[in-house]
Amino acid sequence: MTDRHPEREPRKIAYSEQDEPDLFLDKPPVLDDSMLPEFVADLSYTSDRHTVRLNNLDQVTDRHGEELGGLHQTFKDLEDRLTHQVDMTKPSRWTWPFLTRDEAAELWKETRWFVDYLTHRYPLPSEVSIPPCWYRHTIAVDELSDLYAAWREAYCGSDRPSATMTGWRDRWLWPMLHRLAGYADWRECKERRHHVQPSARQDQTDSEFDTFVDADLAARQVERSTDLPWPILTNEHAPNGRT
Repeated sequence: MTDRHPEREPRKIAYSEQDEPDLFLDKPPVLDDSMLPEFVADLSYTSDRHTVRLNNLDQVTDRHGEELGGLHQTFKDLEDRLTHQVDMTKPSRWTWPFLTRDEAAELWKETRWFVDYLTHRYPLPSEVSIPPCWYRHTIAVDELSDLYAAWREAYCGSDRPSATMTGWRDRWLWPMLHRLAGYADWRECKERRHHVQPSARQDQTDSEFDTFVDADLAARQVERSTDLPWPILTNEHAPNGRT
């Protein structure tokens, strides 16, 4: 904001004739009454300028306060993520043996969606195809849910192109399909065709899925168990006192 008046030298106060310089220490100077209106106007102008500057300073302070608050939240979120990663005693949401009923229900739903998406998106040859009874094979359940987790990491969370997208197929998808063909123990399912017709090599998950999952969920606990086969972090050992 530009000043309404140009910069000028401080105004000298006029004194009455009877005032002598050597008497100023004993007697206060007397202001010339004729100067009073202009002196008051100058004080008002100076006060207005300071008010404007103070208002501007308040706005700057508020803006910096919001920025500092955002930085504080960012550092707090980063601290929480790092602390969570450091706690290697807590089973993740991908660890089937330790999931609660609700957690397992969610992962079953997501894994089924992913398997159906996979069989529809990738028409695989019969030697590496995934049969509709995949959920009955624990090796396949672990492999496919882990493959889904890797797919999430490659395709979710950012719109930026990344080598992890092609890496997901080269490093995880194709090797996993060949591992399942050798270790999932579903060759007999395909040979005897217990669950599907001969031409339905890439059918989606069969109708017995819900019944199978309901039985699995019924056997699970409602809350996370603290009885783990390894020691858990206590308050005195956890970062920042967290467990």
